[in-house]
Amino acid sequence: MTGFLALVLFTVWGGHAVASEDNADSKDSADVGAPAAALDQIIETPMSVRKSRERAQRAVNELSRDIQNLKQSVVVLNKDLRVLEEDLLFPANTRFHVFLSLNVGEFFRLEGVELRLDNETIASYLYSEEERMALAKGGMHRLHLGNVSAGEHTLSAFFVGQGPNGREYKRGSSLRFSKGQGPKYVELSVADSEARQQPEFTVREW
Repeated sequence: MTGFLALVLFTVWGGHAVASEDNADSKDSADVGAPAAALDQIIETPMSVRKSRERAQRAVNELSRDIQNLKQSVVVLNKDLRVLEEDLLFPANTRFHVFLSLNVGEFFRLEGVELRLDNETIASYLYSEEERMALAKGGMHRLHLGNVSAGEHTLSAFFVGQGPNGREYKRGSSLRFSKGQGPKYVELSVADSEARQQPEFTVREW
């Protein structure tokens, strides 16, 4: 009887022990599988982030190209609109342009100019150092764009600046011209005169 009871107890407790060992093995298997899954996730996540960043960068690049194309289109459109506006506001038959050129360095430093047409001031401008440098390199400044009726007119220009030895210098020059059909172009020219050791101011038609 005692031996039978011991066998029963051994069977019960032994089976429990086996079951416990089976559970332990299952747990160990689960523990082994979990790090593997986590490792896969760790490996896949940076790849997904990189792909997302690449897609975002491509989208940004495409948007930048679209913006640049739009800016260029706006520049072209604004240019066309300015030309159209000038054609509407200043018809060719009455259009009047006045440009200023500068070829000085030693005898005159231009600071400003005032422009009068038939004794009426039509333009006044003060020049910066950057503008003077651009003019000295061969640039031209459109000082005035307006309308002039056909007939005889007098254009007067008054130049202000520093003359030889840094002295304040003011000089005027005039041109009497006839306006006919078509646009009219006039140039105000300021240049050094090596022979006279002073600046020269001229107003001439094109």
